Amino acid sequence: MSFSGMIDNLYQHWRPADEASSQALRRLWFDSEHYVVAAADQNGDSTEHYIVAGNELAAGEPWVEERAAAIHVRLDPDARTCHVRKAHTLTFGWAGHWLVRRGADPDALARYRPLSADPYNWGGDGYDTKAEGLISPSHYWYARPADARTRTIEDRIRRSGDRYEILTRQMAYSEYATDGEHEAHWVLLLDNHPRAAERQYLVQLETVHRSSGHYTLVEGAFPTEKEAQEWADRINPRRVAPLPATDPATGLPTAPAWPAVQAASAAFQPPGTTTRFTR
Repeated sequence: MSFSGMIDNLYQHWRPADEASSQALRRLWFDSEHYVVAAADQNGDSTEHYIVAGNELAAGEPWVEERAAAIHVRLDPDARTCHVRKAHTLTFGWAGHWLVRRGADPDALARYRPLSADPYNWGGDGYDTKAEGLISPSHYWYARPADARTRTIEDRIRRSGDRYEILTRQMAYSEYATDGEHEAHWVLLLDNHPRAAERQYLVQLETVHRSSGHYTLVEGAFPTEKEAQEWADRINPRRVAPLPATDPATGLPTAPAWPAVQAASAAFQPPGTTTRFTR
């Protein structure tokens, strides 16, 4: 069943469990065709659904914080009621984090749905034409992770629990600054991990690339919020300054590189037990 079909079935045949569910279901029903599912999970008897989706209504700078949606539906077949909650986030990774904290399997949410060869459905109008990549980098709902580093960082985000506190998030630059080729957004986090004490302020920069239809995610840690904010304020669409290195799996500063131990010179031979010394 499609997402819009699922929401329509809930709206027509299930009773909201509470007022918050009623409001969430009503909004989803009105706009269901504008949500594009990227990943999903459900329990064994299909009474609980966790959905990561892109929000087509969020294209453009005014709705920058609502590009991704996290939707949680829990059904009570005996009472014929549904409990519905949703949250809007800046990225798919943070939508997954919200759902994992509500019981979703992080491995399931890491399996993104493949995109159609004709995502814009141009061929449906009788034209043998397909978009190469994205029409616009603001079409976040069709984008997918580009590389292993991006997937590793996203996986840590989904599983991070209460480790991070989001301090600020906003657009770094729009597609209008890059001739429609890419756009980027950043999130500034406070890292509560004990080993992050000296560099607690983590910046994550996510860039959507139009031609490939993928996004990349990089991050770096700073000792003060001021330094992290200053780095974000200097982001240039033509050149992004290097970030202080972090390990993608842990999100912690990389260990210092100690000088390698130098081997003894081959010309030096310590005296052996049979060596004789003369006066």
